[in-house]
Amino acid sequence: MSAFSFGGLASGMDTATIVSQLVSLRRRPIVRLENKIDIYQQTKSAYSDFESKLSDLLKKVQELDTPQEFSSLSVTSGNEDALTASAGYLAQQGSYEVTVNTLAEAQKDRSQGYDSSTDSVGTGTFTILVDGETTNITLGAEANSLSDLRFAINESGAPVTATILHDGNETGGYYLVISAEETGTDASFSVDTSGLSGGTSPILSTTQVATNASLDIDGLSITSQTNSIAGAIEGVTLELAGTDPDEFTLNVGADPEALKEKVQEFVDAYNELFTYVDSQREEDATLRGDTSVRSVTQRIQRIMTTAMGSTGISMMYQVGVKQSEDGMLTFDSAEFTEKVAEDYSGVRDLFVTNGSNQGTIYLLGVALEEMTDATSGIFALGREALDDRVDSANDSIERYERLVVSYEARIKAQFTAMEQMISNLQSQGNALSGFTFTQTS
Repeated sequence: MSAFSFGGLASGMDTATIVSQLVSLRRRPIVRLENKIDIYQQTKSAYSDFESKLSDLLKKVQELDTPQEFSSLSVTSGNEDALTASAGYLAQQGSYEVTVNTLAEAQKDRSQGYDSSTDSVGTGTFTILVDGETTNITLGAEANSLSDLRFAINESGAPVTATILHDGNETGGYYLVISAEETGTDASFSVDTSGLSGGTSPILSTTQVATNASLDIDGLSITSQTNSIAGAIEGVTLELAGTDPDEFTLNVGADPEALKEKVQEFVDAYNELFTYVDSQREEDATLRGDTSVRSVTQRIQRIMTTAMGSTGISMMYQVGVKQSEDGMLTFDSAEFTEKVAEDYSGVRDLFVTNGSNQGTIYLLGVALEEMTDATSGIFALGREALDDRVDSANDSIERYERLVVSYEARIKAQFTAMEQMISNLQSQGNALSGFTFTQTS
């Protein structure tokens, strides 16, 4: 770039300001592109905010859109000392008469007393038999104490646990105790000590017999290897804690409070989304008139106002979730509770997917997942398009900047040449003015 140093000294013009103004005019396309980039970035940020609101709504939808998530049945036991229970998504409302006869117990055997845990039990083979499976434990000369046998049993992989109890007596106060790891008769075990010799082999006596749980439900006898029984009542898991020869009632019913809380959280998230949408309709809002926002909101509202069939409970307003004139939702919890009590399955199917049924909230969840998909969602694609525009604008800015630099250098050179020419002319004029002309006759 040519040096520019005259600064209008010869011409008397403010050439530096003139050049700056001319360059500024040439940079106007760059300024316009930079402003566009700012708008693109603001739009991307607004898209992310809007998508975040959609994701928040999706989380609340996913707490209601499957039978498992929607299920808020509670179980009430007439005798919680004997039995407690929980309901899963397959459970149905009902009442059952129950009697708990026996609990499942794990077998437990105890040996005779030893004077010390280091007393030898002999060398050779100690055998454990559980449900047809045999485990042989070999004790050698260097490890054949009562403590060594306890350790070897626990390391053998047999489904039993061994421990040593000490009752405090110095003589005969140490006992080997072997317990089945699981309850029920299938987990019962037997031992064979005939393979041991040279020490005092343990003589085991059963102190707790393996038993199965047994109970009656509406007169039907049920047995179980464990005290946790799933499937006796569809969708309900029973936990036995004690026996009771007297019959008591087990009630499976809807928990409207838990359901109302989930629905209220959904309504709140929905309204938060549309509050944001309303804010983007303001005069200077970033997304004012944005087609993506309009498309998304119209799709959501269409799903929420479409009937899911022609009979029974088919629309959200029937369960107390109503759309007001401003597009926001209101939730009548009393009406919802009443509908749940009248027709739990009907209310549930308005929310969930269940076989061929596709409820309103489930369909809303499908739409929200599509909209917020990280690669193919409408806002992911929108941000990608905006990134392309930003890249294109930056490329254009680089080209314009090179042209402006070239233009600035050219006009500076021109003004420099002009100043030099004016300066030379001024010098010549000054030289000519120094001559004196004499007129002769």
